[in-house]
Amino acid sequence: MKPPKVEPQVTGKRNKKKIDLPPATKPHIPFQDRLEEPELPPEPCQHMQFLDCNSEIGRVIFECYHCQQGIISEYKGRPSVIFTKVKCPNCEQTAIRLQAREVLSTTAIPSPWQQ
Repeated sequence: MKPPKVEPQVTGKRNKKKIDLPPATKPHIPFQDRLEEPELPPEPCQHMQFLDCNSEIGRVIFECYHCQQGIISEYKGRPSVIFTKVKCPNCEQTAIRLQAREVLSTTAIPSPWQQ
């Protein structure tokens, strides 16, 4: 059994009152009525750049989260749900938690983001 076809109805009438009204005298500006909120202090961030993403063995250049040492790591496997901790060669803390099956190498380099 097929449902009946429903044809759209077009009346051709327009509501001229809504179109012909003059614009509002004072447009509402969003966030104008809000009180000034204090800015939050900056949080540490981490630079990173992935290379060779389409290969079985990829590389990533990043900065250590703690000491901003530049690091290049080779990893095996595409990004997965498994987090692998990468230790910084400089401060020996966890520099990054990388989503990869296995980290093959970690080498300290000058950070490309430090001025």
